[in-house]
Amino acid sequence: MKLGFALIGCGRIAQNHVNALAAIPDADLLAVCDLDISKAKKLVEGTDVPYFSNYHEMIKKVKPDVVNIITPSGMHATHVIDIIQTYGKHVVVEKPMALRVEDCERMIECAERHKVQLHVVLQNRFNRAVRKLREGIENGLFGKLVLGTVRLRWCRPQRYYDQAPWRGTWGFDGGALTNQAIHHIDLLQWMFGEVTEVSAVAATQLVRVEVEDTAAAWLRFKNGALGIIEATTAARPDDLEASLSILGEKGTAIVEGSSVNRLTTWSFSQQDLNELSEDPPNVYGFGHLPFLESVIHSILNGEAPLIGGKEAIKSVALLHAIYRSIETGGTVRPIDRPRSGKFGIIDPDLQNIYKQYLTPSP
Repeated sequence: MKLGFALIGCGRIAQNHVNALAAIPDADLLAVCDLDISKAKKLVEGTDVPYFSNYHEMIKKVKPDVVNIITPSGMHATHVIDIIQTYGKHVVVEKPMALRVEDCERMIECAERHKVQLHVVLQNRFNRAVRKLREGIENGLFGKLVLGTVRLRWCRPQRYYDQAPWRGTWGFDGGALTNQAIHHIDLLQWMFGEVTEVSAVAATQLVRVEVEDTAAAWLRFKNGALGIIEATTAARPDDLEASLSILGEKGTAIVEGSSVNRLTTWSFSQQDLNELSEDPPNVYGFGHLPFLESVIHSILNGEAPLIGGKEAIKSVALLHAIYRSIETGGTVRPIDRPRSGKFGIIDPDLQNIYKQYLTPSP
């Protein structure tokens, strides 16, 4: 049985969805949609896939099984809930699942109430090198965990933010921590578990935006390990690295590369590290393919999502703790459910952007 997919949002990452779906025998891309119909047309150029500017019209016409939400982060909750409530469709939503914890909770509740699946794209969990580290964690290979570090050094110049008015805003996008390092924060938390304390600092160094382009944080985990997050989009002139390190009493592992894709240190055996590494053409990696395969498997077999809302909400909650620490200058405990005073809050002057991304029913 094949599942039909429809895409809403035809920006930078949409091509990865299109390519992955084309490579999966059990998937059919039925249609794509963007308010800027020229983007939708360009995304499926050379194919017979129809394109739309109104997602209600698209869904009513092609009747997909799954709808992929690739809209601005601040619109994720609105679009996911609308599509589930109105059409009862399974949903795939790009990271972060939403910008406010309360919105994540509403999305989870909505999917459960309508008995559909909600999947969140955190594709780096599917990297071969990352899976090797996770397997080591699950098997107790590292022994007592000592220190986990993620380091993101990418380049996002002013022209990147100038592409759309929602980029670089607190209400729709977030900064380097949210829009880029979210993948790596997710990996660190996935490997080390619950965070009990966080302290962070941030700055906007090289671009004219509301949010940070550079941040650093230290974490304490419930298991006693410490963590370090370094995130910047102020690397120049190009993307440099996205890495993850795990240090334990019995050994060390390091995954490097532009998108946590190359296993460079594995102190447990003489295994050929090249076999566990990949060389993707860009920082988005190869993970959308296995991720979407997992979506199809879960839906067709009635199994829980590998990365559902209850898993993805953890990184959003941690982001709020990090931002709250930046705002207060103090150490924050995630168990206290801290909330940023800026992150996910739409400035009244930007309400017109919010309304722009609301698609009226035809």
